Amino acid sequence: MVEEAVFRLFEELAGKVGDDQQHVAIGPRLAELGWSDIESEYPVEACELLFRAQGRTLAHTDCLDRVMLAELGSLLDGPADHVLLPALNPGYVPGSDDARVSGIVLGPLEGRLVVPVSGAMGTVSVGVVEATRLEGRRLDTFDPSAFWTQVSGPFDAPLVEASTEWNRAIGAAHRALATELVALAERALHIAVEHVSVRVQFGAPIGSLQSPRHALADAAAELEGARALLGESWRFGGRLSALTAKAAAGRAHRAVSDVALQVCGAIGLTAEHDLHRFVTRGFQVDALCGSHDQLEALLGERLFDIYAPGRALPAIVSWTK
Repeated sequence: MVEEAVFRLFEELAGKVGDDQQHVAIGPRLAELGWSDIESEYPVEACELLFRAQGRTLAHTDCLDRVMLAELGSLLDGPADHVLLPALNPGYVPGSDDARVSGIVLGPLEGRLVVPVSGAMGTVSVGVVEATRLEGRRLDTFDPSAFWTQVSGPFDAPLVEASTEWNRAIGAAHRALATELVALAERALHIAVEHVSVRVQFGAPIGSLQSPRHALADAAAELEGARALLGESWRFGGRLSALTAKAAAGRAHRAVSDVALQVCGAIGLTAEHDLHRFVTRGFQVDALCGSHDQLEALLGERLFDIYAPGRALPAIVSWTK
């Protein structure tokens, strides 16, 4: 019953149009469902459900900010509205320093921003800045429905050491984004399977031919592996498992998108068809907090730094490939 109510809520939010409604603060709407009680009793399941619903419905909400602020809140002197995410080039490294703010905000620039600042030896500190002191420019994104703001400006707020809390926040973000990516890939795969089941060529559904069937089966297997890895990350936590889960989810989404676009043909590329919405949104989500290519490179660097030749890799890494 709770799951049905959450999906109805996200479907309603996804149906809204207009720039002022493209990024919704979902807290008040969740409060109507008694979400605080649900979240306190089932924290993992509640968080996973929100991002699964967001991926399936294509809604734009502040869920990612909520997840990250929950990990950083103990360091703050009051409520905050957004977390400044790393820019797309470094991907997973905060771009701000102790003199200049630089990064991305999901939604319009407003309220109070938690700004992570990179320090020596990989440390991270955070400070809180009022949005009115910064400049924001809406990004021209691959998914035209996404509202992302490039933020810049001077940084003059006091800093608090936050390496542990930031690692937890970025790990929570990776798990959340991986969940959304898997949901997007599931919808794209479902659309592709429906298409080949009803599309007829030479007197037979194209789904009866070996080539599209094998391609879809391979994509489904890739997605199933990413889903299983994500489930382990939700179950046991940890930043390494979250990073790996997001990398696997991003790669699975790409694999599913390639096959879905191929089997759907030209119709899948048109604005009237639903497929492109789940493809472009997935590419957009994959870019946040490190794309799958960036995270795989980072993962490789860390493994070579930590694990000597001849030693077994961690099980959660061996499982992915």
